[in-house]
Amino acid sequence: MSAPSDLEARRSYRECARQLRVRPDAPATHLARIDAALAMDGAEPVQGALADLFAGLPAAATGVRQAALRLAAPRLGPHVADAFERHAHGHPLPRVHPLATRWSVLVQPSAEVPARVRRGSPDASRRLADEVVAALCDGAPVEASRIERAFLDHCVSCQDKLAFMLAARELRRREVWLGEDWRRTEAWLLQCLPDGGRAPDADAQAARIPSFDETSP
Repeated sequence: MSAPSDLEARRSYRECARQLRVRPDAPATHLARIDAALAMDGAEPVQGALADLFAGLPAAATGVRQAALRLAAPRLGPHVADAFERHAHGHPLPRVHPLATRWSVLVQPSAEVPARVRRGSPDASRRLADEVVAALCDGAPVEASRIERAFLDHCVSCQDKLAFMLAARELRRREVWLGEDWRRTEAWLLQCLPDGGRAPDADAQAARIPSFDETSP
């Protein structure tokens, strides 16, 4: 049974969600919902609330986004926080985005199913890998950069090791330089357990993906 404090946090979280469905651009309600999420267990409610804030507030609300991210970042993985940081200074998140979780109410996870289910589609992983490879090898620089950011966000949010491994291996085969964002994403994925949890020590990770060196031709 949940502790009283947890039950109260969940009630507050749900109440804020109801209010945001009516007024999605209310910064105080978004911040109150993040506070409630931080009183709950796990990172997923916090990430879901933060995704809603990034989707619901107008582009000009950069300061509120940054303040919310500072509140949430200690609960999030560093690479999830990095993914949010890349969206903190521009347009709101689209209504479908990999950073959303099942706790989000204003923005839906990509493919409209939870991340753990999305990770079960090898065909989708291969398609995403093909898309980012094509963009980085043959696409216009601005569009390629957008597709690359979205791809790495997807790999982190969905823990899609297959997509990342396929793309990294093919890009290395084509001698495309992979920057720090790719290495940070790899480091994050190395710490992810098959059930979606996080290994306390990356060295203890049994289900690791191939490293950049191993994916070299």
